[in-house]
Amino acid sequence: MKRPLAVLIAERGSLTPVEIVTAAGDTLPVLFVLDEGAEGPLRLVAESLAPTLYADFTDVEGCAAAIAAAGAAAVTTFTDRLCPLAARIRRRLRPAGGHELWSHKEEQRRRLVAAGVSRVRSTVLDEPEQARTLLAQWGSGVVVKPVNGVASAHTWLLRSPKDVDEFTSALGHRDDAPPLFAEEFIAGLPRETPRLADYVSVEVIRPATGTAPRLAFVTDRAPLAAPCRETGLMWPTSLPETAVARLVATANDALDALPAGPGSYHVEIKPGPDRDEIIEVNGRLGGFVARAARYGADLDVARLALDVAAGSPDRAQRLTITWRRCVAVLLFPAPQAARRISRAPDRRILSRRPGVLAVDQVRGEGEPCAWQRGTDDAVATLWLAGDSHRELWDRFLDIAEYLHTTFAFVDGQRKPVADQGWLQRLRDPDA
Repeated sequence: MKRPLAVLIAERGSLTPVEIVTAAGDTLPVLFVLDEGAEGPLRLVAESLAPTLYADFTDVEGCAAAIAAAGAAAVTTFTDRLCPLAARIRRRLRPAGGHELWSHKEEQRRRLVAAGVSRVRSTVLDEPEQARTLLAQWGSGVVVKPVNGVASAHTWLLRSPKDVDEFTSALGHRDDAPPLFAEEFIAGLPRETPRLADYVSVEVIRPATGTAPRLAFVTDRAPLAAPCRETGLMWPTSLPETAVARLVATANDALDALPAGPGSYHVEIKPGPDRDEIIEVNGRLGGFVARAARYGADLDVARLALDVAAGSPDRAQRLTITWRRCVAVLLFPAPQAARRISRAPDRRILSRRPGVLAVDQVRGEGEPCAWQRGTDDAVATLWLAGDSHRELWDRFLDIAEYLHTTFAFVDGQRKPVADQGWLQRLRDPDA
């Protein structure tokens, strides 16, 4: 019998347990591994789908022993915060396998700079007020995020003294704030047609350190919402093939520098006039990527990621992805000041708008908002399709404007709040 692939499971993974089991099918046995303290729906879902093991995620040796005893020969995860744990377990399951440890963001940045792959200055933020000094030193801006952050949670872009004032006021008296990491802000090349953000991500699946990717492609992004929240992803990229090839090479250089072994990676990059700059490297498949490929392309990216993690034999040729249509996911943000939804649109009406493929969620009247949760706090998540980049963008903007008029929000004192800033950036790249 084929030995199972152990998958460490937690909330906020880039593949859900259902997506993992569906991609694995009948030919790749899967063992779900949950923290022994996991509760609620996640336990029920995992146990209903595949054999499930519980282990203490604070005990690497114990986790490795339990996974080995269950017969698994390989381990992976699609949850950011579990990537370091998965890497340590891999080293114990296969000591001679050459598996590297996966480091936190501040150590990754040090390695990238030392290897000459990145020029971005960075430091651990000992106290919020330190951001003011960094802004004065770096000039272009400061990005502050948790040392092991995910999904734009607790992330700030500070471009002015006023931004720093808001940041220090929000964090200055909080004892529960996560450890923070500050990086120099680098502006990418503007994207005007359509009006996209100045950064992209490169999705990479590769069999081993120092080898060409088995699969690599680029994801475009919608403009950020304040203070630094992602709001949408689009496929395929509208960049020319020469730019895509350069971005893929940059991503692979970053993975070699860390170094990163066999697996799936999500590398965020700012295209620049003379060279591209790494924003961050994530040790798992990018969020929404597998579903986007299912909606718009010819390749089961989730299954490919599982095969690489399991060490399944590679075909010799490099794979390509062919997009039949353009697709996007819209993560509609509440205003930063919003604390509760006071009016919400009708889900059925939304599903009938032009180009809508699926409505994953529409949060309802009375539900709370907290921008600190990043993209996880999106009040609506919708999938769209179009026959061209222009048609897709027009539909993205149409839905965003409709949601802006049908949602309403209040702040902590129950006063109405609204924010035209993000919507204006969708309409006008110079806003």
